[in-house]
Amino acid sequence: MRFGLTTALPRDGAAAREFAQRVEAAGIDVLTFADHLAPAVAPFSGATAAAAVTSRLHVGTLVLNNDFRHPVETAREAAGVATVSDGRFELGIGAGHMKSEYDSAGIPFDGGGTRVSRLVESVTVLRALLRGDAVDFDGDHYRVHAAAGEIVAAPVHRVPILIGGNGTRVLQLAGRIADIVGFAGISHNRDATRVRLSHFDGAGLADRIGVVREAAGERFAQIELNALIQAVVVTTDRQRAAAELAAAFGADPETLLCSPFVLLGTHEQMAEQLLARRREFGIGYWTVFDELPGRESALPDISEVIALLR
Repeated sequence: MRFGLTTALPRDGAAAREFAQRVEAAGIDVLTFADHLAPAVAPFSGATAAAAVTSRLHVGTLVLNNDFRHPVETAREAAGVATVSDGRFELGIGAGHMKSEYDSAGIPFDGGGTRVSRLVESVTVLRALLRGDAVDFDGDHYRVHAAAGEIVAAPVHRVPILIGGNGTRVLQLAGRIADIVGFAGISHNRDATRVRLSHFDGAGLADRIGVVREAAGERFAQIELNALIQAVVVTTDRQRAAAELAAAFGADPETLLCSPFVLLGTHEQMAEQLLARRREFGIGYWTVFDELPGRESALPDISEVIALLR
């Protein structure tokens, strides 16, 4: 199994270097950076800085908001980080969902269908550019015409593409194109002011994996499946911990106890839960959160779990 930690916290130079090295020492495989128009580290610069002071740690984005950049610029930045990190960069991308960020920046917040259509076109262009191919693309949202290597220097190292999302069209795109598919089990309302646990239980995750499998066909066996763990709570009383989390998640405790997107219990129980979920769902790549408002980083606890598993 692989393990990731995703962060958005701004850290100055010394703190950022120490953090990346601590993440690597903890056994984390991939340190990813979120993409929000907020006082947070910018994802490409954060990934570059982390790669520069580590030797084993992979870095990436989880996930870029496609609407914040033209795909040519995204490919250019991704190829650059892949080159300076000696191939330790993974590009995660999604359709975007935080309306407040669009409003603050004066970016039109189109409907979900339009944003996904734009993502479909963008990933098509990205994949070609990151492979070093010529691009001759005329879409509804992007038009790119360039010979191989003309506008983006193709990276020496392959750049895996992760597509994260919950909607059917995004997951179908991931099945057709992505190297890694990211699941979170949740959906947002139109302006992202409310979260809905739309596929938060085992049946929901199995359904979303089924969408990817059908779209992928024979290439499904080559796709790595990733899940974003929404909560990590160390406890000897799982029932009580689930009851305490229930209000925050807007879910009943039984759903949280069984959810593949939550880890509750001792470190030993968490390790057993992850092994069982790998057997049931085929997920071999798990990501946890760094600090969030009102929540401590999951890094110390997941490092204990990693040690047990390895």
